[in-house]
Amino acid sequence: MKHEKIDEICNRIEELLAQSPLGDIRQNVKAIIVNNLSKIDLVTREEFDIQTSVLKRAQDKLEALEKKIAEMSKAADK
Repeated sequence: MKHEKIDEICNRIEELLAQSPLGDIRQNVKAIIVNNLSKIDLVTREEFDIQTSVLKRAQDKLEALEKKIAEMSKAADK
């Protein structure tokens, strides 16, 4: 996850805590968020879209190869 999003979340939490006696939590919010997010396996939308595109191309190539094999097999049977 991009740090801009983490910073945005932290800024929002900081705004909420600005007038709270829990100000010391503010210092740890970003570290807690980054630590917890690093424990889960997330990818960005861009990475997901790239992998989707790669998979689609691989599927298209596989279908073309299967078709070619079927044609060659049919020709060999004649």
